[in-house]
Amino acid sequence: MPRKTRIISSMLIVIFTLIVLEIRLYYIQIVNHHRYRKMADKQSFSVRQADFKRGTIYDRNGNELAIEFEVSSVYAIPSLISHRKETAKKLAPLLNMSEKAIRKKLHSSNSFVWLKRKIDTEIAEKIDRLHLKGIKFINEGKRFYPENELASQVIGLAGLDNQGLSGIENSFDPTLRRKTKKTVRRKDGFGREVIAADSAYQPEVSGCGVVTTIDRVIQYIAEVELKKAYNETKAKLATIIVQDSKTGEILALANFPSFNGNSPSREKYKYLKNPAISSIFEPGSTFKPIVAAALLEENIVALEDRFYCEEGVYLFNGLPIRDHESEDWLTFIQVLEKSSNIGMAKAGQLLGKDKLYEYARDFGFGNFTGIRLPGETPGILKKPKDWSEISLSRLSFGQGIGVTAIQLISAFSSLANGGVLMEPMIVKRIVNPSGKAVKEFRPCPVRRVISYKTAKTLTSILCRIVEHGTGREARIMGYKVAGKTGTAQKFDAATGKYSDTNHIASFIGYLPAEQPKVTILVILDEPQGFYWGGSVAAPVFARVGLRIMRHLGIPPDSQKMFRNPPQEAVSVGSPL
Repeated sequence: MPRKTRIISSMLIVIFTLIVLEIRLYYIQIVNHHRYRKMADKQSFSVRQADFKRGTIYDRNGNELAIEFEVSSVYAIPSLISHRKETAKKLAPLLNMSEKAIRKKLHSSNSFVWLKRKIDTEIAEKIDRLHLKGIKFINEGKRFYPENELASQVIGLAGLDNQGLSGIENSFDPTLRRKTKKTVRRKDGFGREVIAADSAYQPEVSGCGVVTTIDRVIQYIAEVELKKAYNETKAKLATIIVQDSKTGEILALANFPSFNGNSPSREKYKYLKNPAISSIFEPGSTFKPIVAAALLEENIVALEDRFYCEEGVYLFNGLPIRDHESEDWLTFIQVLEKSSNIGMAKAGQLLGKDKLYEYARDFGFGNFTGIRLPGETPGILKKPKDWSEISLSRLSFGQGIGVTAIQLISAFSSLANGGVLMEPMIVKRIVNPSGKAVKEFRPCPVRRVISYKTAKTLTSILCRIVEHGTGREARIMGYKVAGKTGTAQKFDAATGKYSDTNHIASFIGYLPAEQPKVTILVILDEPQGFYWGGSVAAPVFARVGLRIMRHLGIPPDSQKMFRNPPQEAVSVGSPL
């Protein structure tokens, strides 16, 4: 081949190659630019996500109930560790882990492995002084509850990754957590990370704070008295709720047993559920004022109307209804004062099932209350078409209906405030990290259930119950109290009958009766020994009520002083 031809051929090959390369570059840089850019970024960039500081939870007066502080978490880079056995041996006593468990982590094929999260600063410093190759630390936020067990089932619990597991920590988790910060990092040729030059600076912003309606002092009072009653009665469960009668704000909500959010024990996870809003029980005689309110509002009975109480035993549709005491004729006031099941069953027949159902619903039973806590249940209130022949009579004295403690106290507060059902409030406001309110929660009336006149009439009857009837142990020196006792037999699913041995003792009332400030509910589930609400729950109400009056600076409303008789003077057979 002539030399000239070879030169031309070579040039054509070069030109063709350049054209192919140009086409390929065009294809890579223009047509598939985004695809290859994404692949390159994936190899040379990493994105690290870090939580902002979780917001603080406060009581109504600004006292901290849940805060966050920075601690260290220890992790390992297994590829950098050559002496795994020796490393595990040194770490085991400090991390309170077995050498075997640590060695397993150190032999992981992962490039990163947690050894232990959120350890004490003192432990982190000891590990750091060992200068162990491949053992590193990262700072994380850890939740801390300054008051330990106080209001734990209201505040709730945050998990290891600062996610809300229960209580306000859960229901307001997006508010407390807010958002996360993403930091873009570039890897150099040796795979080392450096902050990308074009990574936008994001200032750290904490999550918002939540100001609750809880009064720390009232919560403390409730918990002290609750634990005392729980231990004295050997009850299975105990609950106290204190509510602002007018606004519906929850000033205290306590259950026992509860938990300490700071405890490392996993035992606490058994008690995350809040029985005050999730446990259903039959209210017994504390439901009678609700039925009475309906009867009076509808003008079906007058206070002096008389009911024959059958000398203590009344066969209704072949099934007995019993009173604790044998009575013949009682006025409607006396029926409530003596807590007669028979009298209320007969009065309920006059009201009728449709009206009873209507008022029970209007008072909030069978519905969610709207309290901003997770796990609330609506209770059990069957529609009239599903009632049996005895349902009306039984519901009239609090059997055959399932309620929650938060429903019951909200219904009673409507009697206290003049007849308006209020949505129970647990949060007052949301505040930003500097403390400025960004959202306010106002008292929310649900509906007017009864007239002001009927509510005042009920209050006068409830005062008589405390002064002369079954609630005498709830009297508070110098303060007029309106309230009602309750002793409900628990239904035994195994036998299909009401138990003769297991009861729920309760007392619910409000004070000062003429201008109520607080409504208080006390529930003792399966107290041993004395189990009447008037004997075991009413005294707890009295102690809590007096201490709250002193804390709030509410002076006695009367010079008339009531003397509480000693508990021994109240017979085991005292009325419901």
